[in-house]
Amino acid sequence: MLLIREFEVDELVSFDDAIRAVEDGFRLLGSGGAVNLPRRRAIASGAVLHVLQGIVLGDYKVAGLKTYLSTRYGTRFVVVLFSLDSGELLAVIEADRLGQLRTGAASAVATKYMARRDSSVLGIVGAGVQARAQFEALSRVLNLRLVKVFSRTRGHAEEFASFIRSRGFDAVVAGDYGEVCKGVDVLVTATNSRDPFIRSNHIAPGMHINAIGSNWANRAELAPDAVLRADVIAVDDVGQAREEAGDLIMAGDAVWSRVVPLADVVVGRVRGRQGDDSVTIFKSLGIAVEDLVLAKLIYDRAVRERRGVEVEFRGVFR
Repeated sequence: MLLIREFEVDELVSFDDAIRAVEDGFRLLGSGGAVNLPRRRAIASGAVLHVLQGIVLGDYKVAGLKTYLSTRYGTRFVVVLFSLDSGELLAVIEADRLGQLRTGAASAVATKYMARRDSSVLGIVGAGVQARAQFEALSRVLNLRLVKVFSRTRGHAEEFASFIRSRGFDAVVAGDYGEVCKGVDVLVTATNSRDPFIRSNHIAPGMHINAIGSNWANRAELAPDAVLRADVIAVDDVGQAREEAGDLIMAGDAVWSRVVPLADVVVGRVRGRQGDDSVTIFKSLGIAVEDLVLAKLIYDRAVRERRGVEVEFRGVFR
């Protein structure tokens, strides 16, 4: 078994790698080549244990889970990866960076299939590590000419805009939610807000939105009137969305007739956009299949490049 550390994850794979792997994962989900189970949480005073699990066939042939513990000391992430060919435990992978990569990649895949092809202006609400990962991934699938950034802490937004410029893109800091939405083709919300802040009047015809900040039923970034503007709403897992997509749950029962699996969009079963004026949303929650396909790629690279620490695992094996 290999133990693969955070710094090795970042050295072994890129955002381009992650986008290709996650698109593969959705293609397998859409064709019956993968199984995904919604996140489960065990909650006690001061601690939440989260578990996502699945199986991926195709070229991957792995099963496994991502689990993470949230406490007042922070959150620790790990992926456990098994081989379907041999039944062996292949790897334990520290998975904070892995999660940033696959979350950015999922938005990139959704944007590729759901945004207008001429999209060139990106708006981002939020300035943390997930917002940066969203920019890094989306810059691979969009021909960007401008990125607009808004954070409730102006200094964080300025730092993020400087980071974007260091990557060779033009960036400006917006003064409020209305300004960051004005004139953008693709909008990302990547915050830890409990209460929705993007409303219908912020959304222009033709906009695509990647809402990634919340995976709790009682939290949302998009107000119900904003959600109901959308013609197509894709999610990474519909069952999981019904349990924890607060943005959609708060919009009421009527919204679910517009909700489709992103996997169906990727395999062409559902059109991701009805026309240039359509408003589309990808409500990202994070699912096991995204983690597992990227984890397998990381494992394969680690084996090839002799990375990671070999650990003897003496589980019962008959």
